[in-house]
Amino acid sequence: MHNLFLGIAKWIVKKLWIDSGKITQSDLEAMEKKAEKIKLPANMGRIPNKIATGNGFSGFTADQWKTFILIYAIPLLWNLLSKSDQKILGNFVRACSLLVSRIINNDMLNEAHECLLKVAILIEKDYGPGMISPNIHLSLHLAECCKDYGPLYSFWCYSFERMNGILGIFPNNEIIEV
Repeated sequence: MHNLFLGIAKWIVKKLWIDSGKITQSDLEAMEKKAEKIKLPANMGRIPNKIATGNGFSGFTADQWKTFILIYAIPLLWNLLSKSDQKILGNFVRACSLLVSRIINNDMLNEAHECLLKVAILIEKDYGPGMISPNIHLSLHLAECCKDYGPLYSFWCYSFERMNGILGIFPNNEIIEV
C-alpha cells in the first residue's frame, strides 16, 4: 500500500511530472474539473476535489492515491504525457490493478512484476539512474512477497489508516493517575 501508492504513484506524478513542469497548474485545474464529472459507485472510494490545491494532490492518502491510479489516472493524465510517460503510467496502472486483486495467481504476479520492471527501466532510460528510488527497487520484490504471504489485500493497512484518522481526534498525551 505505502510502497505502491504513497511511495511510487505520488513520486511519479509529483516528482517526475509536476515538479519537472510536464504537468502545469492549469493542467491540474483541468484534471480537477474532469475528475468531478466522473461518477463512481459508493464502495469504490473517492478522491478529494483538491487535485489542483497547493503543489497538486495536496494531502492525498494512500487509499486516495490507489483510487486515483486505478480509476482516474489514465483518463485524466493520458493526453498530457509523452509516449514514454504514457508507457510508464500504463505499466504502473496495470501492475497496481493486478497486485490489489483479492485473488491473484502466479501468472498475474509475473505480469505485475514485468510491468513494474518496465516502469523501472523506462524511468532509468528517460530520467537517469539517479531517479530510481528505493520504493521502485522495493516494488520489484512485491510479487515474491505475494507468493510468500498471499495477496497484498490480505495484509495491507488501509483499515489501520482509516482508524488513525478517527483516533487522531482523541487526546493521547494526558497523564492518567491511578
